[in-house]
Amino acid sequence: MAEAEQVAGLSDWGADRSFEVGLGKLVDALEAMPFAAALREAVQGHVAQLLTTRLQLEEDARRHPEVLTGEIRRPLIVVGLPRTGTTWLFDLLALDPQTRAPLTWEVDAPCPAPDFANFETDPRIARSQAGIDAMLRAVPELATMHPFGATMPAECNAILQLHFASPNFWASYDVPDYIRWLTDAPAAGAMNTHRRVLQQLQWKGPKGRWVLKSPPYLLMLEDLLAAYPDACLVQTHREPAKMVASLANMIRALRRARLTGIPELLEPKPIARTVLSHFGAALERGVASRKDPGVEARFLDIAYRDLVRDPIGVVRRIYGRFRLPWPTAFEDRLQSHIDRPRSAGHGKHTYDPAEFDIDALGLPEQFPEYRARFDDLLEDG
Repeated sequence: MAEAEQVAGLSDWGADRSFEVGLGKLVDALEAMPFAAALREAVQGHVAQLLTTRLQLEEDARRHPEVLTGEIRRPLIVVGLPRTGTTWLFDLLALDPQTRAPLTWEVDAPCPAPDFANFETDPRIARSQAGIDAMLRAVPELATMHPFGATMPAECNAILQLHFASPNFWASYDVPDYIRWLTDAPAAGAMNTHRRVLQQLQWKGPKGRWVLKSPPYLLMLEDLLAAYPDACLVQTHREPAKMVASLANMIRALRRARLTGIPELLEPKPIARTVLSHFGAALERGVASRKDPGVEARFLDIAYRDLVRDPIGVVRRIYGRFRLPWPTAFEDRLQSHIDRPRSAGHGKHTYDPAEFDIDALGLPEQFPEYRARFDDLLEDG
């Protein structure tokens, strides 16, 4: 925090210091690892950058209090698990000219506030893309697993890093104690940070109804709806056994791009077990939260198989369910995007489930509440 104050030339952290809980959990988890010495410099640089951004956000709000009056109305939020079509659906929903999705480059560096006047030429776009290109050069197979790009919609996981309440830290650095804490106890105040970032991005930037995505929201539906009570929530569904190895393989590849000299953090079986425990808890907690009629009323459920077979039909179902206006140009945009060749997904991501010891995880018996509720939506067909 002292380093961030020096870099930013600022020292006011604001009245809400709840982010320090997650920061402490992350630092403690790192120091508890046998590889702390090898990771400390990278994590410190990452954390200092995030803290610098927090100081800048606080300063912008102090100098321009009007930024805090920006409202977030009826956000459309995808909350399904990874590898269940969430990114594909998120990208499709973001094509609506009336919507606004947070883009990778502006989430990477939200200060100064993105400006509509140079939104498509902001120099931060090139900087963000250069980092992505370097990652893909280091691990080219990542391009077959997931689409990456500075101007592509960004998951809220990236935003929640600013509150130190994101599984991205586990994906990058392992930190087992941290991911256990994040799984068991959703971080207080996280949605305050989330709202503040959206206000920053819409302040001078493009306007529109927000479309968002984050799988771990299933762990914190009550907090999400307390922040955005009129949110429109879409949960995608697919057989969980098909998620675990696929996501674990992608996590291993991401770590390969960032971690050199620590082969223990690339072991596939421990990664798969943590994927199962964290995202399995999200599935079960989501079912428990949806027993509340007020929470359930905000949802629409989508089977992955339907999204693959008829993506435009699925988007129309979503818009019908939440009574959203359908712009004239929207369907043409959707069809153009669907027809475009894609480098990621659709069988291009290959892996061996046996490498992750999937059979030993007993996946057919896992998630009993979730399976009982959504069994008819799980098979790809």
